[in-house]
Amino acid sequence: MTTGGRAGIFGGRFVLFADVLYLGVLVFLASLPVVTAFAAVTAGSDVLRDRIRRDGTFTIGRYLRRVGDVVRAQKAVLLAPVGVLVVFLLNTLALVAGMPGAEFYRPMLLGIAAVGAVIGLRVALAWSEESSWTTALRDGATTAVRDPGGSALLLGALVAAVVIIGQTWLMLPLVTGMVLFASVAVSLRERS
Repeated sequence: MTTGGRAGIFGGRFVLFADVLYLGVLVFLASLPVVTAFAAVTAGSDVLRDRIRRDGTFTIGRYLRRVGDVVRAQKAVLLAPVGVLVVFLLNTLALVAGMPGAEFYRPMLLGIAAVGAVIGLRVALAWSEESSWTTALRDGATTAVRDPGGSALLLGALVAAVVIIGQTWLMLPLVTGMVLFASVAVSLRERS
């Protein structure tokens, strides 16, 4: 059981749960400019993985420094969320406009989005300052294929997150942390 450097009634797993929720709020706030979304998720994954390994807590300053490290490592990471958003919006507009074959294309688009989200989480976990984004993309994609059980777990976490957010949008910042926790747990499961 982790202690998070604290003992007593709020020690152990409760501290980890609180840190996950806190990190979810930080990642959500850092993602609001949209261009920083993938950098925020990557930094959040790294901070959470390090928090679990060291059995300690983190600060907002440490998280923000990590976001800066991710952006400094490759400025093109700021273009990824914008590109994904543009493609999603164009496809949605085509569906709303009544394009031919929409009944076939809609589930295919949802499937592609789900696979893309799983691979995106895997890439965020694979990135490190020592490796390039190309290496992280290759490692994330191969890990998603090589570990179908872990990918299914991540997909389940994403579906659960969408269901929860569908009930109330107010849960979005907290669910963000839980999805990061699920992705870190899957990556640590692979290594054990």
